[in-house]
This record gives sequence, C-alpha cells and structure tokens, in this order.
Amino acid sequence: MAINFIGLNTAVSGMNSNQKSLEVTGHNISNLGTLGFTRQQAVLQTAHTRYIANSWVEMGAAVQEIRQIRHTFLDNIYRREVNALGYWEARMNGVKDLEAILGEPILDGLQSALNEFWDSWQELAKQPDSLTVRALVRQRGEALVYHVNHMGSQINKLQDDINTEIIKRIDEVNQITAKIAELNVTIAKAEVAGNRANDYYDQRNNLVDQLSKLVSAEVREHPDGQMDIIVGGYYLVSKAQQTNIVPSQNAALSHYIIPKVEGLDVQINVGEGAIKGLMEARGMVSGAKGSYDNGTPNTTADITIAVDVSNLTPGYLENLQNNIENYINEIKTRGLDYNLRLVAFDGSGVVVNENYRTDEAAFIAGLNGLSGTGAAEPDFGAVVTTLSESMPFRENANRYVFVYTDQSINGDGIAASDEQVKEYINRLNANNFKVSVVTEPSLYETGDPAEHGWNAITQGTGGELYDISTDAADYPGLLSRIGADTGNDVNKVIVTVDETLDIISSVKKMLNAIISVVAREVNRLQLSGKTLKGEDGGVFFEPIEPSLPMEMGNIRVALAMKDLNNIVASATDANGDNQIALAVAHLRNESLMEGYSQTLSIDDFYQYIILRVGNMGHDAEQIAMNQQTLVYAADNDRQSIMGVSLDEEMSNMIKFKYAYNAATKTISVINEMLDTLINRTGITGR
Repeated sequence: MAINFIGLNTAVSGMNSNQKSLEVTGHNISNLGTLGFTRQQAVLQTAHTRYIANSWVEMGAAVQEIRQIRHTFLDNIYRREVNALGYWEARMNGVKDLEAILGEPILDGLQSALNEFWDSWQELAKQPDSLTVRALVRQRGEALVYHVNHMGSQINKLQDDINTEIIKRIDEVNQITAKIAELNVTIAKAEVAGNRANDYYDQRNNLVDQLSKLVSAEVREHPDGQMDIIVGGYYLVSKAQQTNIVPSQNAALSHYIIPKVEGLDVQINVGEGAIKGLMEARGMVSGAKGSYDNGTPNTTADITIAVDVSNLTPGYLENLQNNIENYINEIKTRGLDYNLRLVAFDGSGVVVNENYRTDEAAFIAGLNGLSGTGAAEPDFGAVVTTLSESMPFRENANRYVFVYTDQSINGDGIAASDEQVKEYINRLNANNFKVSVVTEPSLYETGDPAEHGWNAITQGTGGELYDISTDAADYPGLLSRIGADTGNDVNKVIVTVDETLDIISSVKKMLNAIISVVAREVNRLQLSGKTLKGEDGGVFFEPIEPSLPMEMGNIRVALAMKDLNNIVASATDANGDNQIALAVAHLRNESLMEGYSQTLSIDDFYQYIILRVGNMGHDAEQIAMNQQTLVYAADNDRQSIMGVSLDEEMSNMIKFKYAYNAATKTISVINEMLDTLINRTGITGR
C-alpha cells in the first residue's frame, strides 16, 4: 500500500514540475518584446530516490533551477563592437556638423569670400587712383572678415555643444553605474534567499550594454551574482559600492572638460566609446582663450641675438649694429609678436645677458654699446648654458637664437668634440631654441680640424646659416632676409598641424593659419607702400582684441580704412603706380603656406583643408556603417541564443501540457486503483 501512495507522490511531482515549466514558458512569451530580456528555461531533474520497504523507489521529477539561456562570449563580442560604434558615430557626427559650417563646395564658403577679395585688388590694380574701386576693396574686405568671424563663432559653438554633450554622457555613465550597484544589492539578497533573480540579471546586463557604448568597461562577475565594473583601471562599481566620474576642466582657464575619478582628481582613460569620440571631435586641447592647441595662431617670436665680441676687426660689429633695425622692421611688418634679448660672449664666457622684451630702442642702444674685448676663443658652450638657464619670455613661444661670430663652435684652436656638439644640440632642443648662425662660409661644414662646422648646430635645431662676410652695402638686405626667414618660420609653425585624431581643433588651426597669413601678408604689403595722400601705408587688417593674434572671431578691417585714401595701391607716390595692388592680388597664387610636408598657395591650402575634412568624414561614416553591421551581426548571434522564439515556446508549451496531463492521468489511475483496493476488495455479494 505504501508503494502505491509513493506512486501518487511521483505523479504529483511530475505535475508540479511541468506546471512550473509551463509558467516559465508563459513568462518567456509575455516578455517577447521586452528590451534585454533573456529567455529562461526550467531545468528538470530526477528527484532523489528513497529507500522504502526494502527497495529503492523513484520519486519522479523536480525543478533543479530556472536558468537563463545566455552566452557570455557573445555578450563580450557585442559590447566590444558597440563600443567601437559609439566612438565612430561621435566622430562622424562631429565631422558632419563641421562640414555644414564650412559649406563647401555647394554653398558660399570661405573660398568664395577669398576669391572676391582677391578680385577686388585685381580691379584696383587696373584703376589704382579710383575711390570707387577702393570702396569695393574695403567692402570685400569687410565681407571676408564677417564671413571669417561668423564661421569662427559657429565652430566655437560647435565645440561648446560637444563639450556639453560630453558632460551629459558622463552623467549618463554615473546613472548607469549607480543602477548597477543597486541591482547588485537586490540580486545578492535574492540569491541569499535561494531565489534566482533572472529578471534583475537582465536589467543589469542591459545597463552594461548601454555603458559599453559610452566607455570601454571591463566586467567581472562574482559567484554570489554581484558584478564589478572597471574603466581605465578604476572600479566604478565594486559590488554595492559605486564611484562617479566627474567632468573637470582640462587646463587652467579652460572650460573644456575631461573625465576624472571623483575624489582622486585623476584623469580616467575611458578607452574608446562615445565619450572618447566626442572628446576627439571637439579636440583634446585646452579651451582657454588664446590656446595655440585650439587654433590660435602662434605668432610669437622670442628672439635672442648672441654676439661674439672677441673680434677687434674694424667693421665687424658695426655691420650688425648699423643694420639691426632692418631686422626689427622686417619682423614688425610681418606682424610678429616679438621679444628681444641680447647676449654677448667671448673667450671668458657670457659678458652680457639682457632682456629688453619689446623695447626695441633699448635693445638697439644695448647692441650699439657693445665693443670688442679681444678675449679670444669665444665659448659657445657658455651661451648654451645661459640660454638653457634663462626663463622664456612666454610659455610655448617660438624661440630663435641668432649667433653672430667669425669663429668656429668652440673658438679657433679648441675643437668641439662630437659629444660636446651633441650635448649642445640636445640642450637647445630641450628648450625649443632654433639656432641660426651668421658666420664665415668656410665654417659652415667644418670648423677647426676634426671639428663639426656650424651646420651641425643649425641642422640639429632647425636654423639657417648666413654669410658674415657679406659686403657692408648688402648688410641691410642680409638683415632683412634674416627677418623674413624668421617670419616664414613662424608661418611654418602656424601652418603645420601634427598628425592627431582631433578633428575640430586641428581644422580650426589650419583655418586660422590661412587667416593669419593672409592678414599679415596683406598688412606687410600695405606697410611697404604709399597712400593716395603720399603718406606711409598702414595695416589693412587689425585684431579686434589687440592682446590676441588675428584669427577667426578676432579680425576686422582697420578703422583707418574708413578713409579710402589710406588703402595702399602703389609702392611710390606716382600716379598710376599699381605695384602693391598687384602684389596683394597675386598673394592668392604665392606659395605662402609652407608646412613640414607641403608648400602650397593660400587657395591650394584651403582646398587641402576641405579635402582633409571630406576624407575624415568619409572614413568616419564608412567605418561607422561597417561597425553598425558588425553590431547587428553580434546582436543577431546573441538573440539566436537568448531571444524568445514563439515556435520553440509553443512546442515547449505543448510538450509540458501533455506531460502535465499525463501526470494528472497517472494520479487519476492511482486514485481509481486505491478506490478499488480500499472500497471493493473482500466484498462479496449476498
């Protein structure tokens, strides 16, 4: 009899286990459209056998667990691909917005404004005395600066908008990690109680998917069901503990932000993802006003004239002293923001080291006050030491040294060893000095026997060599040429953009290079000519804020140009002279934009910018599209395992229903059998 009742329990266990399986199937079907839901499965096992009446009796079925059908490996693939997608989408959107601002080639962009400006000067060259054409020149100049300033304000706003978007994305990361930490607590409580928190696992996994699009997150799961989130080596989530990342300014006076770990003031490496893509689209640069990294042209020139005063030869110092104004005038007309230092040295070392900053009169007086000392064998090593120990006028300024000597590197008779020359070069480069030398041509390539010539120093630091034996009559031209070379090198620094992943800041730097070079070259030509009144010419363009270089947002037609007579068309005061107007018109075709990898005209350089932006946009869009395909493929692979299939669930429902019915039928049969045994056995008819 006991065995029969055990059979009843076996049937009941089958009914209960299949009923639970039906409930799980219904749960799957009802969550068919739930985002991030992972299908579940009731895992059945044989119930533990029992030893009854001297025999082992099977006890039917039991539900071992309600498990999720999920593949961690496919989750990792999906999160890696969606992380790259977030990165490239951010870059793609940044380039698209920039292209809309530039408006090339369909809309009227900067190229159109430049063309009209050059054409107006061409017209002035035809009628150099016409006030009507001069009015056209001024109007086209005003149209150019309006377009430039408007374009600059739009680009600045785009960077600010992206910066704001980065802040929002950082907040989103914090919200996600806070929710993950809360779910860790909920899951731990459920697991301790012996329950499976599958739906909470789904919510958490969905949050991790969202987080992976923003940052590169490393996920670690604990045996108790809790999860750690690590970004850039820092725990943002450690079980129930959550740490925020905070937006913090990336430089002094900058309003641009970078993500830092809260409480540590340490920048966190977010890896790839949308935040990194946004930072590169904006530019990983300082947002401070006048930041060279963010595009402001670096027109600074901190200049040191190092004079060897050991020579007593008549005319040696006088050639430099009498013509130094030509050098200063040249760098002034080229619009450089310069400072001046004077160093004098001889065999005893450095005898003069004076900073004159912008006081050119005092500088010239100091230079004119020098006289020969006769202390032979001038010590260039002492000059290098003095330069290395001297504080720069300004941080990040272009620093130039012009050495004036007719002696070899360490003076005649004392050969500079290879090690010494290498040390000089390394120390000069460490302080960003470009050294040019005015010396005897015989000392260009070789000095004393077995000694390097001065070309080792100039080539090692990026300087030039000039002939100190130039005739006195040609010295004005020599000093003017040295000044022109200084201006050209400054332009080269402005034009050159290092290979970087930054988008808007690098394009902004190139656009400002065009504005700076155009404005300063036009001003140089205007300063070299005469007005209609026969007076010396003045600048055509000027900065709105004088303390900053001319750039997008900080340039205007000079107020003096309201008097049309002040527009310079002629080099002399002669009627019909159109030399300056022609020279300005021809600037469009001159190779002024000389960088490390190209020498281009203004128009060609602008086309290079447009081509660069177009290539960046095409690459970002193409990669984003490819990445989207990979994300779809990875998600499809996941869904093929974790997704709910109606066909499969319906077949399971039928299977469990029949199993349930069979269990109930078994109970019915056992019930009839027991009824017969209890109520009918032993009863006989009367």
